[in-house]
Amino acid sequence: MESFGILTGGVLMMLAVMATAAVIARRSTFYRREMTESGNRELALDGLRGMAALMVATHHAALCRTWLITGNWGEARSPVLQLLAPAGVIVFFMLTGFLFWSKARSRNGTIDHWKLWRGRLYRIAPLYLFSLLLVLLVAAISTGGSWLALGNWLPLLRLLALGALSWHNIGSVNLGDYNAGVVWTLWYEWSFYLILPFIAWFAPGRKIFGAALIFYLLTLVCLWFHLNLQPGLFFIFGMLCPVLLENQPARFQLQRPVAAVLALTAALALCFLCRGYLFTKTPSIALAGALFPVFLMAAAGNSFFGFLTRPAIRCLGAMSFSFYLLHGIIFRLVFRILKSAGLTALPQPDYWLVISATAVATILLCAATYRWIEFPFLSSSHQKSA
Repeated sequence: MESFGILTGGVLMMLAVMATAAVIARRSTFYRREMTESGNRELALDGLRGMAALMVATHHAALCRTWLITGNWGEARSPVLQLLAPAGVIVFFMLTGFLFWSKARSRNGTIDHWKLWRGRLYRIAPLYLFSLLLVLLVAAISTGGSWLALGNWLPLLRLLALGALSWHNIGSVNLGDYNAGVVWTLWYEWSFYLILPFIAWFAPGRKIFGAALIFYLLTLVCLWFHLNLQPGLFFIFGMLCPVLLENQPARFQLQRPVAAVLALTAALALCFLCRGYLFTKTPSIALAGALFPVFLMAAAGNSFFGFLTRPAIRCLGAMSFSFYLLHGIIFRLVFRILKSAGLTALPQPDYWLVISATAVATILLCAATYRWIEFPFLSSSHQKSA
């Protein structure tokens, strides 16, 4: 019964966020223009990106409730919400693999590495540094800031690597506690961008299938030695899609509503068949396999009955990086305040009301950070590319 209540609360939070995004998309001149001037973007993938960020935030909302009650982090107390963050991250990695592998194929396997890395620097650095400033500020206020000392210069310096280096504790302070630890994914993203120019020669033709098989077998072998190469496999899932979708008549068929129904049915069936493994070892190959049919349809341009191309969902996609990096900071800050006030036993309806209001406030903040921090650098990067 508790699990059902948590799931219901998570769904209501997601609806509140989507409703707020719909108002932003309709009322803001900037976002209205952004939704209209779509250019050559994959609109369904824009929406999928927004849903991935919302899934991660909903998972962390459930974790915050457990943390508020028990002081422990990591248990959502709902099997479905427990899967949302791993699923969202897998979708992010698939998106990266698909988009950049598509570019590599369109350029016959050549990638201008300086242009790629400069573009990624413009994309990640401004918002990352802003989020880092917020984390340092909240952590310093919460702990007194004595750890901001010259003796801790090395772990402090690592923070400026834009996530390419993992965060270490600074003295007794774990900064990951202040943003839900979301920056770990940036290490994998930067690793992909680093090696992409050197593996792009696989892009023409169908060589990626052989590479995917080899990497899959390597991943299974490494699991025996407790080495986790699964995130690399998630990128490869996305990299397979441009090859699978190169047949235009077949791609057109995958855009039909019946294909959306089949993809959702296949995803649910795979989750059911793999449920024993799925709910104990996530993120996992099983979860990525269940998500792949849905991702393939979205990559083909299937909007899933118009849902992924709705302005509200695409608006979430535009601000998804802000939402991903900032939601943990705001969520944890609000519940640290509640914890310090002794409000650790909120009834479920009250808790989800508070977290929904917090999520709505976070989306409003993200609308501003995308507009005034991310977008100016994205515009500059696109102009240089042009």
